[in-house]
Amino acid sequence: MSTVKTTSKDILARCMAAEDITVQHSASADTASFDTLNRVLTLPVWEDMDNALYDMLVGHEVSHALHTPADGWKTAVGDGPLSRMRHMFVNVVEDARIERLIKAQFPGLRRDFASAYASLHERDLFEVKGKDLSGLALIDRLNLEFKLGLFGLIDVPFSDDEKQYVTRMAETKTFEEVVALAHELFQMEQDQQDDQQEDSTPEAGDENESGEGAEMPSPAGEDGEGDDESASGGAGNESDEDGDQSAAGTGSDSDDSREDSGQSMSDDTDDGESADSTDGDSDQTGSNGDLDYDSYSNDPAAAGSTQNAFENGVSEMRDTDSEEYSYSTLPTANLDRIVVDHTAIAELFDGFDTAGALVSSKKYLNSIKGIVNGMVQQFQMKQAADADKRTSVAKTGILDPVSMINYRWSEDIFLKNETIADGKNHGIVMYLDWSGSMCNILQETMEQLLVLVEFCRKVNIPFEVYAFSSQMHCPFEDYYSDEASKWREGQEPQFTRDCDTDCTAHDFQLYNWLSSRMNKREYATGVQNLWATVEGQSSYSYRTPRCLGLGSTPLNEAVLCAMQQVPEFQNRHGVQIVSTVFLTDGEGHGMIQRGYGTKAHVTDKKTKKSYAITRNGRRGSAETDALLNMLRDRTGSNLVGIRLHDSKNIKHLRWEFEESEFEALAKQYKTENYITLDSAYDELFLVQGDLKVETDALESLGDDASYTRIKNAFIKGGNRKKTSRVISNKMVDIFAA
Repeated sequence: MSTVKTTSKDILARCMAAEDITVQHSASADTASFDTLNRVLTLPVWEDMDNALYDMLVGHEVSHALHTPADGWKTAVGDGPLSRMRHMFVNVVEDARIERLIKAQFPGLRRDFASAYASLHERDLFEVKGKDLSGLALIDRLNLEFKLGLFGLIDVPFSDDEKQYVTRMAETKTFEEVVALAHELFQMEQDQQDDQQEDSTPEAGDENESGEGAEMPSPAGEDGEGDDESASGGAGNESDEDGDQSAAGTGSDSDDSREDSGQSMSDDTDDGESADSTDGDSDQTGSNGDLDYDSYSNDPAAAGSTQNAFENGVSEMRDTDSEEYSYSTLPTANLDRIVVDHTAIAELFDGFDTAGALVSSKKYLNSIKGIVNGMVQQFQMKQAADADKRTSVAKTGILDPVSMINYRWSEDIFLKNETIADGKNHGIVMYLDWSGSMCNILQETMEQLLVLVEFCRKVNIPFEVYAFSSQMHCPFEDYYSDEASKWREGQEPQFTRDCDTDCTAHDFQLYNWLSSRMNKREYATGVQNLWATVEGQSSYSYRTPRCLGLGSTPLNEAVLCAMQQVPEFQNRHGVQIVSTVFLTDGEGHGMIQRGYGTKAHVTDKKTKKSYAITRNGRRGSAETDALLNMLRDRTGSNLVGIRLHDSKNIKHLRWEFEESEFEALAKQYKTENYITLDSAYDELFLVQGDLKVETDALESLGDDASYTRIKNAFIKGGNRKKTSRVISNKMVDIFAA
């Protein structure tokens, strides 16, 4: 058997269902089932199964999802001791209807159903090989006809009177028709059992007739005690059901030495237990003269035995050694509570002296104008090349009066139109790691970030820059003051847990430092405050708001919020492609609980798709990978990871690569200051994080520098300028694509 790709089967199920049903796997599930109320398809963890059989079982359950009413089963089977047996009859008849409907809707499944049932028959999963099929109950022969006979695998015999039920079962259109036919078949089988029971009941006056004899055998000749019991109405005078119960009790509970070892179909069990073991429980299992679920489950000759064999056979295909699956969902993020807008950040700086940061930031922005202009030129050249690729020339059908003279040797005599297909417009949403481990490279990261932001402003690409931080926003300088505590108590929760399976996200903040929504004055203030905060973290040059200090790394919470923010950003700006960029130097802390020995999954409540929490590539955590895949599927965003590395080499990665591959990457990192890694991101760059943006190649030279030193500095400086702005250069390539 080839390995079945369960993820593709999940997608197949949702496509066939034409709705976002939830597909889950369970190591403890015996067979596939569909919760028609909660719209959850549960699949066992199968191991001995090919693709055709898997598709058949999935298609079968999806058809239940499409055609079996959510509230129909309970009404159909009712309550009481016989409800489980009635359920089996309804199930057999309904199986025929829903399989017919799903094959009609998806004709490609016909081959899978035929192949699957042929495989099951070859394994004798219905346990019919060597049996006289004519001796089976009618419900079993109907079951075999629509699962095996339909594909020519066996010839199922029916009497002339019984053929009408084959026709009716093949023509059921509604669930109500299924229930009516199933109840009729159930009643016929029950009446037949009653008739057989009456034929085997001892004549009145026999020693085993008494109801008391059902609990304790009476000695031979003590008929009178039995007569008294009967006269009192205990065992046969009130109803046939009571009489049958008494007779069955007598038949199975009398001295075993005087009985045949075999038991009739109406007997309670076939495991050697006498009927008195259930005599006190007749209200749960039904009278022995009736059909009961224990007979269906244990007696190979009882009605429904083929369905029971099928269920048991499929159950045995389960991977009994499989780890259990666990499924988590994500809470809803309250963005109004999580996002601190740039206007609120500006208010935090009231009363803080950051005038020096204004001077420093302006000086830096002026110094990178040449770099930004070069990037704009590079971007425009790539756009022009891309437009040329998208240009097509079409003949108009109108003669060109200039070229028509060449008709004898050329067919190119018609006027032409040039058509340029529309290019894609871009936007970018950036999430910057605001954790303590970024302290040593935060200044350089900010400088590269500002190069990219200036470029976006120059070419009118909408953007948002967020810093994700565990430091909670507080409009009061003293975070622990009574005033601040009272303010925090009035805040709404950041995340809403909509159901019990929602994981627990940590409280955190997204500080919206920069945005294309800013006007010129707001932008200058935003850069000034960002500059002051970054320099304040690394060199304590400025005193800045306490809540803007560095904390831990809530990366996964940031990805969760991006699932809501990216679509909102796209709608607000009308962009076609959004690049979502995460700049971080490490992994985020987990928020999805995973038990030991379980295969954890996270399910998107919007798309109903589940994602295994497993490593996807060489870098990144399993949980982050799953959330990134969910973000891509939900938003269509281009995911870019920029992993900031504060070392001059990549020796710590040696163990992840073959020796030859590592040597090539190490050389690239040394010369270009970045490498590309496999991951859940569309592109993940490992970038030297402490690389300053070079703006002046001759800045470090003295006034007495020789011509040779100036020449060498100019050459090296030109190369350093290119490699020092890795982040912005890579993003230009993405935008121009």
